[in-house]
Amino acid sequence: MYKSKELKLGRVFEVRCEPGDDYFTEINKFVRDHNIRAGSVFLLGALSETEMISGFRTQGGYDVTRHNFSDWRELVAYGNISWPEKPPAALGEGVVWDEPQPFVHIHMALSGGPGHNDEVLVGHLSNGKIKGGLMTQIYELIPNN
Repeated sequence: MYKSKELKLGRVFEVRCEPGDDYFTEINKFVRDHNIRAGSVFLLGALSETEMISGFRTQGGYDVTRHNFSDWRELVAYGNISWPEKPPAALGEGVVWDEPQPFVHIHMALSGGPGHNDEVLVGHLSNGKIKGGLMTQIYELIPNN
């Protein structure tokens, strides 16, 4: 049995950050400042440094593979915005989470880097530094009452 709820489109934003900016610091600040409680996120561009989770090593618990890249990588990504009560496991251990706060969860396809354009990794964006030209579109979703 499926579950569903009807939503409607709220505000639409295009967000561009400066080269060298920490992606999640900036995007979480934007989401908080604009009180976006739920939404869809689209990214297109490049990061100069990337942290990602590429998937589970086993099916027992939260056993993931983490990657850190210090060369620039192009990406295309889609995600969602929520405000969970507790920190999601993807953030890792030791995260301070005193109240509900924005969580931007992004799935992506990431290039293999310079000279490796035929290689692609998929996974979750954990963090990254903006290279320049990274564009984020946010589509706010609101309940249809």
